[in-house]
Amino acid sequence: MAEVNAGFAMTLPPRRAIAYFESKGISPTLSWKDLQDEAHAVKFVVAGITRLDVLTDIQTSLTRTLTEGGTFRQFQDELEPLLQRKGWLGRGLVADEDGVLMGKKLMPYRLETIFRTNIQSAYAAGRWQQQMRNVADRPYWEYNAVMDNRTRPTHAALNGRVFRWDDPIWQTIYPPNGYNCRCWVRALTEAQMKNHPLGVETSDERLVTVQQPYGMDGEMRPVKAYRDPKSGQMLVPDAGFHLNPGRGYLAGLGQSLLEKSAGAPPRLAAQAVHETLRNNRLVSAMNRNLDGWVRSLSARAGRDFRRVGALSPQALAGISDGDTLPSPVITLTAGTAVSLRDTGVNLLGRLASAFRFPDAVLQRGDTLLMVTEAPPEGYQVVTLVRSAAGFEPVSVMPWSRAAVAGARLLEGRLPGETP
Repeated sequence: MAEVNAGFAMTLPPRRAIAYFESKGISPTLSWKDLQDEAHAVKFVVAGITRLDVLTDIQTSLTRTLTEGGTFRQFQDELEPLLQRKGWLGRGLVADEDGVLMGKKLMPYRLETIFRTNIQSAYAAGRWQQQMRNVADRPYWEYNAVMDNRTRPTHAALNGRVFRWDDPIWQTIYPPNGYNCRCWVRALTEAQMKNHPLGVETSDERLVTVQQPYGMDGEMRPVKAYRDPKSGQMLVPDAGFHLNPGRGYLAGLGQSLLEKSAGAPPRLAAQAVHETLRNNRLVSAMNRNLDGWVRSLSARAGRDFRRVGALSPQALAGISDGDTLPSPVITLTAGTAVSLRDTGVNLLGRLASAFRFPDAVLQRGDTLLMVTEAPPEGYQVVTLVRSAAGFEPVSVMPWSRAAVAGARLLEGRLPGETP
């Protein structure tokens, strides 16, 4: 594959950026027209993630230098090599006042990986949508790996394997299945399958739930894996890549942003999420994914969870907590989701929208109360409690003055109040 200049690509409009990546050998078979909206949304979300990462590194370094009694000159001397080590700086690069990298020379490997991976996810999403429209004529899907010395063994094990389009395995292994994954799926006709060397398989009961490390703190997340009947090997995508990108890649990017925000300086995290969730397409994707997840949970939901939003910068600034601010990220655990779902709460499938622009946010002791519109009932009050990662919704009740009595208004206005 020819060398890719991600810095140059990010200065282009989506149509030309995609054409550029096509010329470099990345997923060259789809029309940009199928992907234009997705490319816009991907670029928007990745920009938010990148900005948060850069600013977090800068603030962390500055805080450490000042805490240890260093001077600002020492901070400057430390910052440049720090960002170079992390892959944020390189020759020909310029960072604006927000920490966004600009310029047309080679971008650092980390930014290039982010950009290339998400562009490939956009291609995969477009390919999946195109293939879904043609399942009547091409119902058999074949997994294809590049099969060179850079191909992961688990990806190579799937090369040439064919499953029907509606086999549940495609909810798990539809590529990309890791950073810089080059795998793709080809749709085949009935006639093409007559001479296929491997034939059609079915995942049957071979899709099992396993625990996979997620992040740097030893956290484990439940994901689906395929137990290969030929080798007995467990085939599972890399952490963060176990969802079909066509069904939820934008929602996955939203989860990535919120996941990074959970460990970022609170004020920076609140601002990054607030700006990025202005993208309606992203929020709609997050709501769809959240609704499907809530509906699919069993009574014994386990330890799974979803990040569903974050406090705004204004609400976070209004919290009385001495010099320490909590993370603004709001996390819905599987157990709470099942409990609220079973009591008939219908707000769960659109929490990303509800938490993006609440009508009012109030504080009562260590809890927060978020007043959100909930048609056709009117308004509802969501109670948030502190958790290790920020805040967690624990109850939803109909709006009433009594429900928020004694609470201090942090943001917005209560229903019925004039501006």
